[in-house]
Amino acid sequence: MSQAALRHWAAATTAPGLARPTTAAARLRVVPAAIERTETGKFAAMCMALLTLGLLTLLMLNAQLAQGSFTLHDLQTTSGTLSDQEHELTRALDAERNPGALARRALGMGMVPATSMAFIRLDDGTILGVAEPAVAKTLNVVSIPKPPSTPSVAAPTPVVPSAPAATATPGPADAAAADPESPGAAPTTTPGG
Repeated sequence: MSQAALRHWAAATTAPGLARPTTAAARLRVVPAAIERTETGKFAAMCMALLTLGLLTLLMLNAQLAQGSFTLHDLQTTSGTLSDQEHELTRALDAERNPGALARRALGMGMVPATSMAFIRLDDGTILGVAEPAVAKTLNVVSIPKPPSTPSVAAPTPVVPSAPAATATPGPADAAAADPESPGAAPTTTPGG
């Protein structure tokens, strides 16, 4: 600063009516009327309410996800059970379609197997072969274990073939019993006759 500026400053500060501040008067102090009151209580309450609402929303979302997980597990278990049931029903249906089972049911209804066959040629209507009526006689049908009437949901049981009969040399009585047409065979009764 220049000398003239310093003199002007000194004269302004020592003007009549302005006293030079002393060190005690120059201290800063807080004026109570100048402090504005802020509503910090309402703001804190609003922040706490938003935080609580966010945490509750997160808890509900987590509970819904857990419920969905349990539902998915239950549906997968049900699907596995139904798949096992389908396999069991398919196995039972295949056992019913078995030729031995069909022959057993046909014999139970009184049907007899055909001894001769004849065919019709569709081109000209010619009958090939000679068809003779079937006669009821005793037949040796291979015994196949009958499947259960209602399939169970439990694990399927393996089918164990029955032990083969002891092989023995047939005697004359066994040969006569095996061939009903032989002269020494015992008379047999047929259904319906």
